[in-house]
This record gives sequence, C-alpha cells and structure tokens, in this order.
Amino acid sequence: NDDIKNVSMLCVYSLITLLFPNICFLRQHLNFALSWYLNVSLTSTYFIHFLEHCGYYETWAPETTAVACSGPGDHAAPFNWTTKQWSEWRTRNTWLYSKNQKLGCTVCMEAKNLLLAERATGVHLSEEWMNGEVSSESQNNLRKKIYKHRDSLAHKRAVEISEMKEKDVLPNKVLEVNAHLMQETATSFRSAYMVAKEKMAYRKLPAVIEMRAKFVSKVKELGSRISITLDESTVHGLSYMIIYVRCDMTGTGEVDNVFLDIVELSEGTDAESIYKSLRESLRQAGLDDEFLGKNLICIATDGAAVLTGRVGGLVTKLKQDFPKVQSIHCLAHRLELAVKDSLKEVAGCNQFEFFISKLYALYNQLSKNARLLQEAATGLNMQIIKIGQIFTIRWVASSFRTVKAVWNDYPALANSGGLHKLLSSTGFVADLACMKDVLRELQNLSLKLQRKQTSLVDASCHIQQTIDVLTAMKASGGKSTRKAEQRISTGLFKDVELSESRPKINRLQFNQSIINSLKKRLPEPDLVQMLKPLDKRFWPQQHSARILYGETEVRALAKTLGEPAREAVEEFRDFKLQNRAPGKMLVKLQTASLTYLPTSAECERGFSAVNSTDSKYRNKLREQSLSSLLFVDLNGPPLEQFDPLPFVSSWIKAGHRPSTSWVTGRKAKTEEPRPLWSLLI
Repeated sequence: NDDIKNVSMLCVYSLITLLFPNICFLRQHLNFALSWYLNVSLTSTYFIHFLEHCGYYETWAPETTAVACSGPGDHAAPFNWTTKQWSEWRTRNTWLYSKNQKLGCTVCMEAKNLLLAERATGVHLSEEWMNGEVSSESQNNLRKKIYKHRDSLAHKRAVEISEMKEKDVLPNKVLEVNAHLMQETATSFRSAYMVAKEKMAYRKLPAVIEMRAKFVSKVKELGSRISITLDESTVHGLSYMIIYVRCDMTGTGEVDNVFLDIVELSEGTDAESIYKSLRESLRQAGLDDEFLGKNLICIATDGAAVLTGRVGGLVTKLKQDFPKVQSIHCLAHRLELAVKDSLKEVAGCNQFEFFISKLYALYNQLSKNARLLQEAATGLNMQIIKIGQIFTIRWVASSFRTVKAVWNDYPALANSGGLHKLLSSTGFVADLACMKDVLRELQNLSLKLQRKQTSLVDASCHIQQTIDVLTAMKASGGKSTRKAEQRISTGLFKDVELSESRPKINRLQFNQSIINSLKKRLPEPDLVQMLKPLDKRFWPQQHSARILYGETEVRALAKTLGEPAREAVEEFRDFKLQNRAPGKMLVKLQTASLTYLPTSAECERGFSAVNSTDSKYRNKLREQSLSSLLFVDLNGPPLEQFDPLPFVSSWIKAGHRPSTSWVTGRKAKTEEPRPLWSLLI
C-alpha cells in the first residue's frame, strides 16, 4: 500500500509540474488543496526529493536568511509537528525559534528597538512573532503564517538589520542619521550631569547607571583584586550603610577608592541584616559570588561589635563565604582609641579637657561673652580663631585645632576677664604646650592614615615614625614646649604676666603613655610582614643578606591570594637580585598589596557628602536617587571634563528620542507688560 501511495504521489507531482510551470504560484496557492485532498504536503520529503531530481528545488525552497541564531526558546517542536518536520523547517528558516510549542522570530526580536524610528513609514513588527506566541492547531495554517511573516516588509527589514549588525554598520548609521541631534542631546546630558554634581534633585540620570555598569564591567574584565570598606550611620532618623570598593580599574597597578552604593537598613542594624543588605547590593552592582570568591581579599571596618564580632559578626559571615578575605580594623579609629587610653591613664588630662570644654561653652553658647572676647582681641590687634571641642567623637586633628586656637587666642582670653587667674598660671601654659606638641604629631599621623593613596605598608611606616618622634620628644620636648619654657623663665607669655603654679600634666609620663598606647593599639600585623618585601625600602643593604630575604613572605602572600607560589618567588628573585622589571605574577602581588585597605576613613567622607546632599532642608531623597547623586558627586570628573557624547550615543542607539523632541512641564504663562520694565531694560 505504501509503495502504491508513493507512486501515486509522484505521478500527481509530475502532472502538477507540467500543468503549472509557475512554481511560485503553486507554492503560495496549492498547498492547502493538496493537503486536504491527498493528505500530503508540498513540503513533504517525497515532493522535495522529486523537485531536487527535476532541478526545481532551488526555485521552490522557502527563502532562508543569512542570519544564524539559536533563538531564546526551548526549541521543542510546535504543536502537532514531528521533530523531523521541525528540524527541516529550522534548517531552511534559521530565524525560527520555538518556545512552549509556539513559534517566534529571532531577527524581529533583536531588531525591535532599532525599528522604532521607522514606524511612521509603515514598518510594523508583529508582537506575536517577537514574543514567540505564534501557534495553530493546523499544520497548514501554521505554515501559512510562516510564509506570510517571511514575506512581510517588517521581517525583510529586520533581516537586513541583522545582516548589517554583523558588520557593525547600523550603530554608525543611526548616529550618522541623528548627527544633527547629538549636540542638542549632549547639552541636556551635560546639564543633567551638572544637576547631579551639584547635589540637586532629579528624576533619573541614565549616564549614572551606565557609569556604574562600566566600572564593574572593567574591574571584572581585568580580574582585579578588590577590597571593601563599609560603615553604618544614622541620617535624619534612618539607618544607612555606605559601601566603597578599592581596586585597580585601569590595569596599570594604580588603585583607587570608589563609592559603590548606599543602602537603607530598613530591616535593622544587626549583623544578619547588614550582611543581607551588603550581599544584595554587591549582586545588583554585578559583583557575583564567583567573582568575589576569587578576587575579594579585604574588608575594612571601624571595629564595631556588630561588624567584627567573632561569633556572628559581619566579617565572620563573609569569611565563611569567601575564605581569602582579610579583616582590618581601621587604623585611624585605633589611633583615636589609643589617645583615649592615655587620657584616662595620665592624671591631669581630665582637668585640662574639662577646662577647654568650659572655654568652648563660655564663648560659643553665650553671644555676650563672644562679643567681649572679640573686643579684647580688637584691642590687641589680633584675629580670633574659633575654639572648638576637644577629645570628642571627631578625629584627633579636631582636638589639635582646638588647642591651637587656645594657644593663638591666649592674650585675648587672658585679658577678657573671668579666667585670667587660671590662664596666666605657668602650669596651664606648660600643659597647653605639652598637649599642643603631642596632638600635632598625632594629627599628622591621623591625616596620613586617612589619605586615599595610603597603603597598609605606608600606614605601618607612618605609625613607627610617629612613635620614634614622640620618643625623641621625651628628652628634649617639642617645639611649643621649648618655646613655653623660654617664656616662663622670663615671666611673660605673649605679653601676659604669669604666676607660678605646678603643671597638672606630667610631660614625660604623658609622652610615654601615648607611645605605649600606639604600640598596643597599632601593632604590626602578619599581613604587613608579608607585604613589606615587595617594597624596596625594606631590603637589606648587603647583598648576602638580600639573597633569601622576603622569599618566605612572598610565598605565603601568593598562597593567600591563590597564585602560583614558585613562580612568584622566582620573579621576586629576579626583581631583587638582578634589578629586573617585575614579572606578571609579581605585578599581581604588588597591586594586591596596594589594594588592602588600612582605614575606613573613606566612609566617613562619604557620610559627610550624604549630610550635605540629603540635608534636612530638602525633601527626603529615595535611596536610589541618593545613591546615584553620590556616585556622580564622589566618583565623577569635574563638569568641565565630563564628555556626554558616549552616553548620548548609547541613548540614541537604544531607540530613545532626542532631548528636543518633546517639551516638558506646563506652558509658561505670558505676563502683562509692566511700566517698570521700560526702566529696567
């Protein structure tokens, strides 16, 4: 029976071919009739073999495109189709794809945005074909839909676009066609950037999203090691967490601290909530677990228990996920703790602190006293420096400025009445000079630790240098102490007559207490020992001592970072003994050594920017808007260096309209002329 059927179909095919030489007419009009009458299809295997034998197949075969696209679907055969049929149709029409047994068109889906500008000319893409929703219970009806879509103007235009896209022609053509709009839209982008840079409210700034994505993409492309520093604070009654990333984003070994995000801790400020918010923020930024597992090497915090707790702190949770992470307690915060330890230990410091606080309250809270102080300063032809608070939650540099202000304002303070007896005592002058000398050195150390470029090794050097200077000052005294001793011997200090009294602070004891606190609070960690051999400053002078110097530390550092230890040691030897340029592996270790964060001071600067951006005098900003504003404010270049054209190009390529294509807001009302205008203009 099958043989008889096959012969019958071949005869029918031959007769049709002889009667209708116009094969294109047959293809479009006879498929349904033959399928109904003979239960065969003009695209069946028998008919295709017959056409190939007669030389008609090239004319008959459905048109195919040059675009090969796998399609987004599951490639399952459409409803009521066999797998073999679907495979044959896919071979001849590579733009077809199947999803949930429904058909779609890949080239139309890809050209969706790029054809937006041509809608006015009658080109309209079918939503069903773009979304993969074309179906039919009848095979013939589904084939008709395929033919109709293949021959449609929109599909042909989409095929042309796909072919040009392979040659990267279309983006350039789009920009060429819209060249006259580029400068107008660039002006708008520059204005929007200025709005963000000046911390003004705005609805959206697409350039910010692209900037952040570009930064993360470059870091992942380079495979740069990264360090994270974060801090939590309260702004206008709401808890926020600010996140910074330190990494090399240029591939040159130069690291920078980059603001990444600010997150509202709406679920609480416990370790679990902070951990979830941090992980979600990193995920949204594009820093996935796989990348963090290979490249996250450090997290720096201010030492709060919720962050550094050994049992359930944030750092402990992160180390469970990423074992390579090193935890660093901010050295600048440790310095503050060291100063507070000494103030508690040395007698007399509390009395000095109490007296300075009384001065602050006396001349900052009462306008009358401030006016009298200014009058006394005017009589002495001197400029008053405002007195602040001392040993508060602010950095130690703030305390130094307060002591320096009292030192400079001393004549006016001593002659303004009320405090003359205490201020004119030799003991107070000696205490003031001692405190000024020590705080000057601690201020310099604090500022050096807070610099953006300071590395962990540099911080260790600055700490040791400060300890050496304070040790030397024990014997000879500092600059202000020597000056005060000279004036005390004459009985006059800044033209104020002094009365004899004993100092409240023992200078030698105070200096030694500061030294001991620095050594206790700021010890040199093992990590610094591993990093020091990469710095030439620490190499031994003698060649014999240099031969094996640092190899143990370099090997340990390479293993910590997951790099080949032997290769790193070999390159270190060539660098150390033969003065060769660092090899590829050694450069990785050197860049990683710069990536380790010594402090979390960047977060403090970030929250200062938050306070000036989200001030109490303006409406509350949404979390996303605040994050975008800070990203531009803290990371973006100055307005005069901002180039909006790359962002305008991507904006227009995405099918958006230029800035001049619509007018926002209400139409301005025309005012009636006023007689005054003629005078003013």
